Amino acid sequence: MRIYLAGPIFTYGDLLRNTEWAQKLRAALPGVDLYSPVENTDINGVEGKKKFAGSQEIANGDNIRLNKTDILVACIDGDVLPSGTCAEIGKFHEKIERGDHKYIVGICTDNRQMFLTHSEAKDKGGAAALGEQQYSYQNLYVTGLIKQGGILVSNIEDAIDFIKEKEPEFNKSLPMENNLQYQKTDIECPKCKKFIYKDVSMVLTSNPPQYRYVCECGWSGSGYR
Repeated sequence: MRIYLAGPIFTYGDLLRNTEWAQKLRAALPGVDLYSPVENTDINGVEGKKKFAGSQEIANGDNIRLNKTDILVACIDGDVLPSGTCAEIGKFHEKIERGDHKYIVGICTDNRQMFLTHSEAKDKGGAAALGEQQYSYQNLYVTGLIKQGGILVSNIEDAIDFIKEKEPEFNKSLPMENNLQYQKTDIECPKCKKFIYKDVSMVLTSNPPQYRYVCECGWSGSGYR
């Protein structure tokens, strides 16, 4: 399963958030193929930004990764939504709309969201005079695209829960040789004589424990190795 971690990347706070979220995603989803742009120091970070990267180079580089991505995790924090992230959400939504098997997970951690901190006092005070609005605003077109393509949550933990629910869909759709659920062995299939795969996600409850083995031809069996 491939994940693209999108969001603002240029300030120290962005670096801390992206680093923490990348760590949590990798810890919760062993074997995940995660791309976090802040880790691409060829074009990002202080040293990366000393180099010249043209707009088409950046677009091509991001698009190559987006085109291979299964789940886009997009942070939409900020009084103005991050423009690059919004473009990535739009591109990804188009893929989903045309039938590609992908999801968008939007994350808005802003504690000024009415959904999180609604109160009668805030409503009354905010309506009393111009400029006293108490809640943050996220562009409804962008949030609509996120919800049509997946889910909008307020923290990385809820994002991980959603991704875990969807993870089996992508494991099943991968060829065995590219699927982290299966480990290729040097054992020949008794049916087609090709090498079989060990299903490392399943251990049979025998004593000693056995593993389930499968082959692309449809054969399956069990063994102790």
